[in-house]
Amino acid sequence: MDGGIVLVKRNAEPFVNDWCLPGGFIEAAEHPAESAAREVFEETGLEVQVSRLLDASAPGRGINVVILFYEALPVGGNLIAGDDASDARVFKQHELPSNIAFDLHRQIIHRWFEKAAERERSR
Repeated sequence: MDGGIVLVKRNAEPFVNDWCLPGGFIEAAEHPAESAAREVFEETGLEVQVSRLLDASAPGRGINVVILFYEALPVGGNLIAGDDASDARVFKQHELPSNIAFDLHRQIIHRWFEKAAERERSR
């Protein structure tokens, strides 16, 4: 989305009204990349094509969860907040809100913008 990143504003605990990357849980027999595309559509109205896995991380010690972060490109739909969000927007790096809900999301967003700047410089 023109060098920006899509974030959604949470309308459920924890961190109501903070921004985060779209996401959710994998359904039975669903491939993780398919799950990512489905969750993005549900939360943002955007149809996306998952292009690559960015990272796989645990949110913290003692938490039995693995979070997969994918990069995806929009291929259709319209940006609109879904049921799990009160807002959905595209942010350029200099426009990022200060209230990003999760440390891990902040780290991934920061790295994504760093890599995008590196790719731009190498052109």
